[in-house]
Amino acid sequence: MRLLKKKIEKGRRLQISKALEQHRSSFPEVDTHYDTNDELKISKSAQHRNRVSGAPKMKYSNRCLKNVAKNYGRAICNFIASDLADPYLIQEVEKAPVDIKEFKYHINEKKNKLDGIDQFRDMLLIQPEDDQRTITYKKLFQKLSEIFIKFFSVNWICSGRLNYKMEYIKVRYKVLRRVRNPELFTYVR
Repeated sequence: MRLLKKKIEKGRRLQISKALEQHRSSFPEVDTHYDTNDELKISKSAQHRNRVSGAPKMKYSNRCLKNVAKNYGRAICNFIASDLADPYLIQEVEKAPVDIKEFKYHINEKKNKLDGIDQFRDMLLIQPEDDQRTITYKKLFQKLSEIFIKFFSVNWICSGRLNYKMEYIKVRYKVLRRVRNPELFTYVR
């Protein structure tokens, strides 16, 4: 990359010197002496690249993982609200008594408010001020999230409208680790 930049810089200097020579030949009465500092100033300003309009401001890795927590959280909520989760939900409800319709309604409410990593973490992390019903909902959500990420996330990624499918597949187990330990869920990258 450095060699390419040097070649570009050399080409620009050559263009500048040719332009100066043409300029001098068209005006012979003008003094032909020019300052080398002017050339250096031009070349330093030529080194600074302006941002191309329409080009993204963020790096590729930041762009593709910007909404991972929000997308995974909403996909998990959609999975829980669907009929696919019912067999797993029934198995988990046997362990702790929960009204399934009420739980699905609670998840749909949370899905609409899910906007990033903070809300996703709040759906998983058990706080000391939570009541018993909320604690069981959070544990149930955590178990169903693990099931979704293990068994259903690849299908969701590949058949969905995500632009960065490979990156979402790569980050899948990072999200799983953070779902298992929500107190460490502060970032995904």
